[in-house]
Amino acid sequence: MKFYPFNEANTSATFRNIIDKTREEINSLDNEYILKASQTELEDYYVNKVLIEPLVLRTEQYYIEDQSGTQIDVSHDFRRAIPRGRRVSVQGTTVDIAIPYEGDPVLWRICPSTFSVSGYPEIVVRDDSIMISFSFPDDSADPDALKSRIDRDVQSLAQAVGNLRRDVENHNTSAPQAIKSALQSKLQRAKSAIGAVSALGIPIKQRDTPLTYAVPTKRRKAPTIQMPKVQTERYEPEPTLANEEYQHILEVMRSMSLVIERNPGAFSTLDEESIRTHFLLQLNGHYEGNATGETFNAAGKTDILIRASNRNVFIAECKFWKGQKAFGEAIDQLLGYLSWRDTKCALLIFNETKDSSSVREKIHEVMESRSEHRRTASFDPNGDARYIFVKESDPGREIIITTQLYDIPK
Repeated sequence: MKFYPFNEANTSATFRNIIDKTREEINSLDNEYILKASQTELEDYYVNKVLIEPLVLRTEQYYIEDQSGTQIDVSHDFRRAIPRGRRVSVQGTTVDIAIPYEGDPVLWRICPSTFSVSGYPEIVVRDDSIMISFSFPDDSADPDALKSRIDRDVQSLAQAVGNLRRDVENHNTSAPQAIKSALQSKLQRAKSAIGAVSALGIPIKQRDTPLTYAVPTKRRKAPTIQMPKVQTERYEPEPTLANEEYQHILEVMRSMSLVIERNPGAFSTLDEESIRTHFLLQLNGHYEGNATGETFNAAGKTDILIRASNRNVFIAECKFWKGQKAFGEAIDQLLGYLSWRDTKCALLIFNETKDSSSVREKIHEVMESRSEHRRTASFDPNGDARYIFVKESDPGREIIITTQLYDIPK
């Protein structure tokens, strides 16, 4: 169906409405659901709902799709000297021009913030192209004039699409933060609501799965686990390591790279267990001896473990780089150690090759190819990377894994 494009709504109101409706949907979420769900997965889901795929008009690829005979009304053509009031039609030709495009077809109906007051030619919108029709009388065909009309209309559409793309890009830049803020506000309200119910002191039917919360800890002290004050056992919050403490642990371990660089001979003949001992010494210098090696946890053993109040708050695996297959097995091993209390961990990879950049890229490829991968929080081709995983067997619970590569002289 033909219609005049960019003529039904403006971008400001349309895009604002998209965000408002998504906020309403977030606010209508059940408190229990948002508290138990993976925040990364929720964020990805709702951010994707508000992002818009901009239009891209491939003007360099337009082509003649069809041409056909038609009757053209020339009653108002002053060059033909037709008496007033008389209706005259002549044989003519219609040329259909198709232009490929990409993006959300709905945008063809939205008016950009900058637009032409003279309007735009009628178009037919299809899944991957639009069509414009041009007609001319056969007895006065003028190829140059026709080409000029086609180029003028195509250019006017291309300019509108360009203006619209800037509006979409501005929306796509600002919308994710609006959604993140809405999710955080909803999460805080859910926690407040749950806390208010718990404070009533009325017995509630027990739930199988507890909630999570991040507790603050003090640097250079064993992480302190602080339970919230509640009077019911329905929601027993599970302790996790605060983000700032996790970052401090990673910085302590990363400082070992300087030790290795300054004493390469001391590490060249060491195995994984011996190298790990040096990391333990560093960590125990910061965490009062609470880092242990080869401590049992969940399904097996782990290489570095920090515990607080009989709970595991940090787990790391130390492995020599032996290729992507072996690295994938190390990930399996790490995930196998994790119990429901463990959410933050690390993979320390010791590299005996001379091509650190290549190894980092291969590590990155393996991490992003995993079915548990939900997001790459950060990736430095010359440094550490951080990933968010969610196991299929434990939906809603996020596992943060940081990879650190250490060059060990062979």
